Amino acid sequence: MLLTDFDFTITQVDVGDLICETLAPYPPAVLLRFARGEVGTRTLWLESFAKVDREEAGALADRVAIDPGFPAFVAWAEAEGIPLAVVSDGFTLYIDRILQREGLGHLPVFANRYVDRGALEWPFANPACDHCGCCKAAVARRLKESGAHVVYLGDGMSDFYAAGFADWVFAKHGLARYMAEAGAPFFPFSGFTQALEVLRANLDRFRDGTMERRNTLRPHPRCRF
Repeated sequence: MLLTDFDFTITQVDVGDLICETLAPYPPAVLLRFARGEVGTRTLWLESFAKVDREEAGALADRVAIDPGFPAFVAWAEAEGIPLAVVSDGFTLYIDRILQREGLGHLPVFANRYVDRGALEWPFANPACDHCGCCKAAVARRLKESGAHVVYLGDGMSDFYAAGFADWVFAKHGLARYMAEAGAPFFPFSGFTQALEVLRANLDRFRDGTMERRNTLRPHPRCRF
């Protein structure tokens, strides 16, 4: 099973941050508490993304490019019969819009929902924890417990939580630093073309579980179930 983050992994910028910083900047006091780990993204989104206009947010999303290697990555996974899903602590408001534009609207998406200005929903929240909107850790954990070998691809803070439940991790930016500091094996990657080269060349070993650099990262201390 392939699980991939969306913002700054599939896309070339963090779309959620772009929308918030342009239309409803994060309040400095809340942003400081977030940086300290005192509140999570759910609080941050309620103070920012909840205040944006749907059409203005969509117009900004229309300007965002995706990783040029992602469509080929999806096509390869489908040809090999490997399930692939997008998991994001961002919002379907822009994720669905961008995927549809790129002809990838059929991909399963686990993410938060923008209902209307002032109204957000968390369909994949963890009832035991209010830190994240979408509990990426729970998604990865359920898949792993079902018997799937989980390959996770991501870049940032919300990916720390999912990575603790993946069998192999492809990491860049903040996630790569986090994995390295923890002494956990991972595959560094800069884009989906590079990740595809590794997966294609070693598919049999990923499938039977013998591929090297198996993840040893322990679940994040914040993760509760």
